[in-house]
Amino acid sequence: MELRELAAFVSVCEHRSFTRAAEELCLSQPAVTRQIASLETDLRTRLFDRMGRDVQLTSSGLAMQRYAKEMLRLASEARRAVGDVVSGEAGRLAVGANSTTATYLLPRVLREFREKYPGVELAVHTGVSSQVAEMVTANSVDLGIVTGHAPQEGLIAAPLTEYEIVAVAFPEHPLANAAAPVHTNQLSGCPLILMEEGTNLRRYVDRLLSTAGVEERVSVTMELDNVEAIKKMIEARLGISLLPLISVEAEVETGRLVAIPLADMPAASRRISAIYRQDKYITAAIRAFLDLLAVRL
Repeated sequence: MELRELAAFVSVCEHRSFTRAAEELCLSQPAVTRQIASLETDLRTRLFDRMGRDVQLTSSGLAMQRYAKEMLRLASEARRAVGDVVSGEAGRLAVGANSTTATYLLPRVLREFREKYPGVELAVHTGVSSQVAEMVTANSVDLGIVTGHAPQEGLIAAPLTEYEIVAVAFPEHPLANAAAPVHTNQLSGCPLILMEEGTNLRRYVDRLLSTAGVEERVSVTMELDNVEAIKKMIEARLGISLLPLISVEAEVETGRLVAIPLADMPAASRRISAIYRQDKYITAAIRAFLDLLAVRL
């Protein structure tokens, strides 16, 4: 049962004439006759009684008429829906992101994307970068935004930007008052408030401290599971931390916190990448979102 056969059937139903149906469909009458015959063969029943020039629906034809019209309507609707998805005007986009990018970078990108493509349904799923990579691999999200991504078979990683890691202190702290970049050894003896062990940011900070040779001399007095909580602890004068600069920009601007560059760690930055499956079909919505990320981040 093909759509062209259904179109011929519906046209003959409406005109009660093979000739007028052929004219409407821009086909020859024999072509319309063949399509109706093929449909009747497929359904194993006669759909029309042909009485000279008069064409009447059989009982089977009457039963088929409503379904044929509905199938043609759905086919037309499907073409429009797919066309909207292809053009980026509709569809669904699922994004995975780690907490840093989801909290401090994605909101403005998502807002601009929604303004440009209001017909695209957006879904955001968060997790640590390794979990986001698993979401992408499992195809439960269309693409992921991660930090410090290591090459992974089957995934494409498109570098977007890098963010700096800085020492973050309250305004009255001696390091903040020095008005100069801090050397990592100056962190020795300072109460440090860090992300809990096992998180990507904690592993990165531990590597920085180890590289500087001060890992054994720093005092980690508090471990928390999110950056926002760490910032509140710093504001309460309970210690300092090493955090992404993007996570404290608002507090620095209002004077609640101070961000201090690391003088001996010029490479203290982390890469942000967009990852997606190598075999993923890149829809117009995905391409538009990737392009927007590249411009805005």
